[in-house]
Amino acid sequence: MLEILFLIYLTKKIGKIVEAKGRKPGGYKAMLVAFWFGGEIIGFIIGGAAVGESIGMYLIALIGAGIGAAVAFGIANNLAPERPESQTQPGTGLDLKE
Repeated sequence: MLEILFLIYLTKKIGKIVEAKGRKPGGYKAMLVAFWFGGEIIGFIIGGAAVGESIGMYLIALIGAGIGAAVAFGIANNLAPERPESQTQPGTGLDLKE
């Protein structure tokens, strides 16, 4: 349960980051959730192979989830700000100032 609450907190946080850059947050929130669970599954598989069935397997799965979340935040933080529509030629995306 705590894991889900933490994931909800993180999705709100990544949403604020991408909204500040002029992007729509939905896709980035979905990416965070996918990377979280993908990292957790991969970590669970690696943990099972490395330590067998124990609490260590779950801890490695949580580390994988954290790595997945870190990658999602890295992508969001490195986004270029969206250029306002007023600076582009309609329908082309070309810069009017060039």
